[in-house]
Amino acid sequence: MRSKPVLFLAVVVLMVGCGIWGVKRAPVENLPEDADPEVKIDMLENMKTDYPDDPNLYFTLANLYYDQLMVDEARTNYEKALAVDPKFNKARVNLAMLLLESDEVDSAKTLLEQAIKMDDKDAKAYTNLGLLYYAQKDIDKAVHYFDQAVEVDSTCAEAHYNLGMAFAESGLLLEAIREWRKVVELAPDSDIAEQAKMSLERTEKLLKR
Repeated sequence: MRSKPVLFLAVVVLMVGCGIWGVKRAPVENLPEDADPEVKIDMLENMKTDYPDDPNLYFTLANLYYDQLMVDEARTNYEKALAVDPKFNKARVNLAMLLLESDEVDSAKTLLEQAIKMDDKDAKAYTNLGLLYYAQKDIDKAVHYFDQAVEVDSTCAEAHYNLGMAFAESGLLLEAIREWRKVVELAPDSDIAEQAKMSLERTEKLLKR
């Protein structure tokens, strides 16, 4: 079975210094790690009354909704995080991927381009813009943005993996192997490393024929 590119979501729970000085921060870091997602969602929803201006509260809640495939609720909270703090790039990048998965390609592209203009060192934004072009079969542009992600963050395993996928799509198998080996080196015990290993095995067999 052929591997797929990997979406790159920003899933940081605690965001320090989102760009609004003096905002009362919700204690999202105190959520019990072993609690059910529904319990965490209820706790965060209840915090909105006391912390209405904390963008990280909405961002964390949106991520939980996204994980539970509650797309409308996730979108509402990402948008609220950005309304409270327009500089909150993590929310912008995740909202873009939600829109891309909902086939709102133009809106997703606009958000990712905005994210890069705001922070030209944002590897997540470059990676996900590459995914957008990969989905549109524009492999040259996909390679460009994956390569940009690797350039700004050489430790970004997702960018290396997706760059390998784009190289393989272009028939550049040796380059693809190089990128997947880098994934295994960077994150040896991760799920993405397992995918890279499977891609490596298939591609190396092709080269031996």
